[in-house]
Amino acid sequence: MLASHGAIIVFTCFFISFAYSDCNQDITEYINGLTSDSPQLWALQMFDSSTKAPIDGIYEKSFAIQVGNFDQCVALKGPNGPDDSPRFTGQYCQFTFQVAQSQRAEVDTKNVFSALMSRYTSKENQKKIEIPYNKWAVCAPSSCDYEGVKRVADFNMRFFASALNETPDTYLVSNSCYHVNDGTRILDAGSWSFVAFVLALALVVLVSTVLDVLEFNISNEVVKIVISSFSLSKNIAALTKLPTSSQSSSQLNCLNGMRAISMLWIILNHAYSNAQVQPMDNYITYPREFSKQWFMGPILNGYLSVDTFFLLGGVLTAYVPLMDHAKGRKFHLLKYYIYRYLRITVPFAVVTWYVSTLNFYVGNGPLWLDTFYNTRKNCQKNWWAGLLYVSNYFEGHCLGHGWYLCVDMQYALLAPLIIYPLMRKPKYGLIAIGVLALASTIANFTVAYIEELPWAIMLTNIDQRRVAYYWEYIYENSPMRAAPYLLGMALGYLLSKKQSIRLPKWSVALGWFLSIGLNATVVFLIFIPYSVDYVYNPLDAAFYGSLHRLAWALTLSWIVWACVNGYGGVANRILSWKYFVPMSKLTFSSYLVHLPVIYVFMALRQTPTHVAHFEIVRGKIEL
Repeated sequence: MLASHGAIIVFTCFFISFAYSDCNQDITEYINGLTSDSPQLWALQMFDSSTKAPIDGIYEKSFAIQVGNFDQCVALKGPNGPDDSPRFTGQYCQFTFQVAQSQRAEVDTKNVFSALMSRYTSKENQKKIEIPYNKWAVCAPSSCDYEGVKRVADFNMRFFASALNETPDTYLVSNSCYHVNDGTRILDAGSWSFVAFVLALALVVLVSTVLDVLEFNISNEVVKIVISSFSLSKNIAALTKLPTSSQSSSQLNCLNGMRAISMLWIILNHAYSNAQVQPMDNYITYPREFSKQWFMGPILNGYLSVDTFFLLGGVLTAYVPLMDHAKGRKFHLLKYYIYRYLRITVPFAVVTWYVSTLNFYVGNGPLWLDTFYNTRKNCQKNWWAGLLYVSNYFEGHCLGHGWYLCVDMQYALLAPLIIYPLMRKPKYGLIAIGVLALASTIANFTVAYIEELPWAIMLTNIDQRRVAYYWEYIYENSPMRAAPYLLGMALGYLLSKKQSIRLPKWSVALGWFLSIGLNATVVFLIFIPYSVDYVYNPLDAAFYGSLHRLAWALTLSWIVWACVNGYGGVANRILSWKYFVPMSKLTFSSYLVHLPVIYVFMALRQTPTHVAHFEIVRGKIEL
C-alpha cells in the first residue's frame, strides 16, 4: 500500500514537472521565434495579439482596458511536435500592470510619457479614478499555467516598462484565461436542462397555437386552459389589444404611459452608467463632459425611475383590493400572496436559470470570462436567495438588478398590514402610512449624515467606496426605500374612493406649477455635487438623500391624481396614449432581461469604443 502511494506521488510530481517543463520549453521557443534573425510567424502573431505599449490617449486613460486581439490569439497554432501536430495553441489571458509607488519618484518627469503613466498606473492613484484597475492582454502558450503566463507578460511588457525605467510588475487576472478546448465551452447539465426546457416550451406553444388556430373541439377544460394560455395567437392578440375610447379613467390609463416611459428611462440610464466599464478611449472626458451638460440631469439622476415603479406598485397594491372591497368582494390574503409570488417568480426563475447556466456559453471574447464567470458562480450559489426575495441582503447577487424585485416583494408581503386598516379604519391606515414614511425619511437622513454618504448613486466626482456604502446602506435596503411605496398606497386609497372633487382653475394651475417645479428641482439639483469645485458637505448630502425620493413621489402623486380626476390636460393625453398599453405590459419582462443583454453586448466587444450620446442611444435602439 505504501509503495502504491509512493508511486502515485512520484507519478504526480513527474507529471507536474513535465507539464511545467513543456511550458518552459514553449516560452523559450516563443522568445527565440520572436527575437531570432528569422522570426517565426506564429511567434509574431502571439506577440501581436498581446498588449505591448499602449501609448495613445494616455491622458484619457485609454490604456486602462487593452484587450489585444482575442481571435488572433486563440486561433494561432505553435510549432509542430513529433506527431506533426501543433504542440500548443494560443491562450488568451488578462493581467494588470502597475508602477510601484516607491519607485515613481525616480521616473524622469521630463519624459511626458513616463510622467503620465507613472501618474495613472500606481495603485494609490488608481483608487482615486473612476475606472477599474487596468486590464491588459497577453497571449501565451496553452501549456502554461499562472506562472508561465506571467513570464510571457513580463517579457512582453519589458519593452513598455523600459520607457519608465522600470522592471515589469504584472499580475494575472483570475479566471481570465481561455484557449481552444480548455473545457470551458462544454455545456454543463444545468445548461442542457435549460435547452430541454426551452425546446419543450416551444413545442407546447407550437401545439397550442395550432390547436387554437384550427379551432379543434376539445371538451377537457384543463386542456382548454393550457391551449389558451400558451397559444401564440391569443397571447399576441392580448398583448397588442388597444383600449377603446369609451374606457373610463377609473382604469388609471395614465399609469401605462408612466410605466412605459420609466422603463425606457431605466434602460437608457443603465446604458450610460455601464458605458465606462468597457474598453473606451475617453475615460476622462466622458464622465466629466457629460456631467456638465444640462440635459444629462435625468441620466445622472436616472435612479429616480425606480422610485416611480415603487410609487406605482404601492398605488396598485392598495387600489385593487380596496376597489374589490367597495364592491363587496372579500380580500383573500392567501390568494393574494400566492398570485403575487407566482406571477413574479416564474419569469424571474427562468431568467435566473438562464443566467446561471446557458448564458455563459452563448458567446466568447476578451471580456467574456471576466464579465460572466462570477455572475454564473453567484447565480449557482445564491439563486435561492433571489427566489425567496432576500438577496438584497446578501453579497454576490445573481441578477444585480434583482434587488428591486426583492424590495418590491417585501413591500407587497407587508402591504396587508396597511390594506386591512385602510378597509376598516382608514384613518389609522393613513396615520400608519405617514408615520412609516416619516420614519424611513429620518432613517435615511441619519445614516447618510453619520456615514457621510453621497447625495445619490454618483458616477464621478466621488469616492466610489462611498457609493458602495450608499448602495448597501440605502439603495437596496428596504426600510430606506419605503417612502414612495407608502405614498403610493395612500394615493391608491384616495383614488379608490371615487370622490369627485371640483377645484378652481387657479388651484389646478398651482398644483401643476408646484409639481413641475419640484420635479425639476429634484432632478437637476444633482448637478451640485457633480460640479468641479464642489466641496462635500455631509449635511447637504443627508438632506438631499433623505428628501429627494419623497419629493419625487409627491410630484408623481399629483400627476396621477390630476390625470384620473380630469385635471391632466395634455399630460393625461400623453400618458394615456393607447400605444403605451402594449409597452406597459412588457415592462416587467424588459426589466428582467435588459441588463443581461447589455452585459452580453459589452462582453462581446473586442475593440475600444468612443463613448458618445449617439453611440449609446444607437446601441440601445439596436438592442
